[in-house]
Amino acid sequence: METVYKDEAIVLNRKFVGEKDLTITVYTKKSGKESIYIQNGQYLKNMPYSILSPFCWFKAVLIKIKDKLIISEIDSYKQIGYYISQDIEKFEAGFNIINFTYKLAPHQDEKIFILLKKSLYFLTISKLPKLLEILFLLKITYLNGELDLKRLNLNSKEFDFLKGLMKKSIREASQIEIEKVEFLESLRSKLIRELVRE
Repeated sequence: METVYKDEAIVLNRKFVGEKDLTITVYTKKSGKESIYIQNGQYLKNMPYSILSPFCWFKAVLIKIKDKLIISEIDSYKQIGYYISQDIEKFEAGFNIINFTYKLAPHQDEKIFILLKKSLYFLTISKLPKLLEILFLLKITYLNGELDLKRLNLNSKEFDFLKGLMKKSIREASQIEIEKVEFLESLRSKLIRELVRE
């Protein structure tokens, strides 16, 4: 059975298969995490190669045949990988955001798609990428129904900070500046240890 539909997708990963083919892992608005195999994908002539790179999102017509997903045509795309890769902290935060999506969002959820899209977009202008990464981790865990700050091993300063941070939008968090960055690093490590299971 074949289903044709329009959807938005964010590229999470790209792998070369042999000398010609390509596999990309995407998170789509309507079906969650999917793998797309592209025959002769390394030699595409009809679309910019960067569309298939991580940190890119696109609107496309997709065809689902059994458990395979195929790109029929791409209507529009936005590649922000170039802007993220210009700053090592932004690149590291973006890479971690994509990994959190891999591990914490195997299912379809439009709110997670929107959170991921906004996080990657505002990461390009973020003053403190680690803060945006922390907020993304908190919000994706919350959307999964698993966030309970009281069960985490936090001191009162960390608890109050995270409680206030959760009230901020991704856009607002991208503009925050904090002088004590060491605090963020230890908090980030603690949250990853507690919330991201291998």
